[in-house]
Amino acid sequence: MVHQLSLVSSIPHSKYIQTVSTLQALTGLANPQDIATYTLITKPHNIFKPKFEPGKVNQIEQYYMKCTTTWSDEASTSFDISAPILKGGDNDDVLADRLFSGDEPVERNWTLQVSDIPIAGKNQLCSAQTIYESTLVHTHTTVKEGPSAPTAPTAPTEPTSEIPQAPTEPEPATEENPASTEVVDLDAMDVDAIEVDHVDLTGEDDKKDTTEVKEEDKKETQVPEVATKNAKKDSFLQFIEDLGYDLINQYWVKGIRFFHKDIVIEIFKVFVRDDTTESSHPGRIKLKLLDESNNFQIKAYINIPKSTDVELINQGNKDLLKIQEFLKNLFELQIPDRMFMDSRVKQ
Repeated sequence: MVHQLSLVSSIPHSKYIQTVSTLQALTGLANPQDIATYTLITKPHNIFKPKFEPGKVNQIEQYYMKCTTTWSDEASTSFDISAPILKGGDNDDVLADRLFSGDEPVERNWTLQVSDIPIAGKNQLCSAQTIYESTLVHTHTTVKEGPSAPTAPTAPTEPTSEIPQAPTEPEPATEENPASTEVVDLDAMDVDAIEVDHVDLTGEDDKKDTTEVKEEDKKETQVPEVATKNAKKDSFLQFIEDLGYDLINQYWVKGIRFFHKDIVIEIFKVFVRDDTTESSHPGRIKLKLLDESNNFQIKAYINIPKSTDVELINQGNKDLLKIQEFLKNLFELQIPDRMFMDSRVKQ
C-alpha cells in the first residue's frame, strides 16, 4: 500500500523534444528509463447490491482492478515514440503480439492494483489517493494428460449383466499410430486431482496390491508434458476469472520516465486496440492512439509509504509545488479531476 501524491499535464507532440531536453538538464539523466506496459481492466463478477434501509449506511465498496505487466515484444522496441503516429503514415502500423500465443513457457510478472478515490477538499495542493497492489509471477504452460476412465465401484467376483465387459486394450502409441494417444483439455491446477490410470471393470485388477496401483499412478503423472494442438494452456485470464473478475478492457502504454529526487516524471502515450481495420499478421493486434491528436500525457508523482505520515506528505506536496513552479513555462501541472479517478463499481 502506498499513498500517492500526483499532478498531471499534457503537451502537443511538437513540444516533445524540448520537454525531454529540459528534463534531461533538470534531472541529469541523459538516458531516461523506458516505459512499455500492458494493462488489463477487470470488474468483479458479482456486483454487490445493498438493501437500502432508513438510517443504515452501506460500508461495502467494490473496485475495478488493474493488472499490469511489461510490454516486451518487437513492437514495443521497434517504433520511435518521438515520431508522430498519423493515420496512413509510415509509423501508423503498430502491432502488438498476442499474449500466450506460442507453446513455449512464458513467465510474466503481473501487478494487481486497486486504487481508492482521491481525497476531496478545496485546499488540496496535489491529488492524494491510496493505492493497494500486489505482484505475482505467472507462467504460461501447456498441460497434457493421458487417457482416463471414470472411477467405478468395486466390481463383484462374478460379472453380471449390469456390468459391461472390459473393452479391448488399445494398441500402444507409435509413430505409425499416433491416434492411440488421446489428449484431454485440462487446467494445470487440476492435474493432481484427477486419476489418469485405466480402471478394469471386470474385477481382474482387484487382486493387485493397493500400493502397486499407487506407484503406477505416481509414475504416470510424472510423464513429461508434450505440447499438442489440443492441449489447454494455463492462461492468466483463467486465473483472473477464478479470482472473481471479468475482463472489460485493455490498453498499452509507451513512453519514458525521469527521476528528480523523490519525484517520478512520466511522459507517455496510451494505445488501444484498433478494431476498425484487420491486422495483416494473424498473431498480432493492431493498435491505435487513444488520443488521436498525438498529445503526450505527463504525470509527476511521489509515493509515500504510509498515509498517516503527515511529515512526509507535507514534504511531498512542497516538492511537487516546486517542480510545478519550475516547469510552468514549459507545461502546466494540474490536479486531475478526482471523479475521473474513481475506480469504484457503481451500484
